[in-house]
Amino acid sequence: MTYQIVEPIDIQHLQQVFDALEAESRERERSAAALALRNAELHRELQQRLAESESFGRVLVSLLQKTVLEQVLDVVCAEAQSLIGATGSAVLLLTDQAWLEVRHRLGQPLTAVERLPIDGSLAGQVVRQGEPVRLNDPALFAQAQVYQWPADLTALLALPLHVNGGIIGVLDVVNKVGGFTDEDVRVMSVFANQAAMAIEHARLQQQAEQLAVLEERQRLARELHDSVTQALYSVTLYANAVALALAAGKDKVAAGYLAELQETALEGMRDMRLLIFQLHPPVLEKEGLVAALQARLAAVEERAGLQTQLRVEGERRLPIAIEEDLYWIAQEALNNVRKHAAAGHVTVHLRFTASIVRLEVIDDGVGFDLHAVCTEGRGIGGLRSIAERTARLGGRLSHTSVPGEGTQLIVEVTL
Repeated sequence: MTYQIVEPIDIQHLQQVFDALEAESRERERSAAALALRNAELHRELQQRLAESESFGRVLVSLLQKTVLEQVLDVVCAEAQSLIGATGSAVLLLTDQAWLEVRHRLGQPLTAVERLPIDGSLAGQVVRQGEPVRLNDPALFAQAQVYQWPADLTALLALPLHVNGGIIGVLDVVNKVGGFTDEDVRVMSVFANQAAMAIEHARLQQQAEQLAVLEERQRLARELHDSVTQALYSVTLYANAVALALAAGKDKVAAGYLAELQETALEGMRDMRLLIFQLHPPVLEKEGLVAALQARLAAVEERAGLQTQLRVEGERRLPIAIEEDLYWIAQEALNNVRKHAAAGHVTVHLRFTASIVRLEVIDDGVGFDLHAVCTEGRGIGGLRSIAERTARLGGRLSHTSVPGEGTQLIVEVTL
């Protein structure tokens, strides 16, 4: 079989075609590599955002679980440092329109002052402008008036704390190795908004508690005034009756009035002692809940003739806000026992575990019917106060009482 070449092959053109195909293939490979690299970068960025979101969620939950302002501020400072690798932090809160107060500080270096003016300070500038300020050059510190920090400051990021369209203060983070980046500013701006909400929540709760304490003290002061007035009026009446009986030669009648006068005076003293103790339980903050309850039982119930017992399991200190509410709950329950139960013995039982605290107040008095108490109004104020304080603690309240068989009140709080 024979072959015939009709047209000669253009070797040069064929080589050009092969070269073009090879160049196109290399370009596709480069595009694919670039696309894979971009996809990897997007994946890393997505993972970083997800990790940040989870971190912010954990921080926010942790912050909102704290009810004491100092605890919230400590979490804010610690998490602020941890998020971006800073070595020191501080929270400055507005006290009025002219001053900022350093409310909490953590790490190194520590702030050098307790308060500073809005006018003429970097923190004041952050408050007025509502925008973060970043300084990585120590040569600029003097010009920026960063005088709340000591001389070993090397880098500073100051962020406003925004709440409900206003600014309540400034969050400072300092001395990150290599200085603060644009990414640090972005991350910390999100964190500062969460921190501001938690701080404001804690401050509002603190104000509400202070108002409740003030109202309680005013109520007790009114009761003290009424009790003293009534006791003195009764003493005056019996004294006059004694004088009239003696003048008429009725010695036995006078002796009876004197006995009544003595009992009235003693009852007035017991009421005054009770009310004064309620106005100021001095042991609570210094020595804790157990010591405060022991002092209360000795100062009031035992002097009123009641036999008392304080049983404690697993004693430990709790946050002062929890101890205060538990103390006032116990006090209201003891007041009801003394005033209404006609009991001979009362037991206060405290049980602490890692996750709960349980308070029981048990008496052997006349007991009560809850429906009858609500109808008559006898002691209902104390029961309402106990229920409100238990609810504020997120606790569970229960009581068992049968007329003639005593009462058991239980409050259980999860820590």
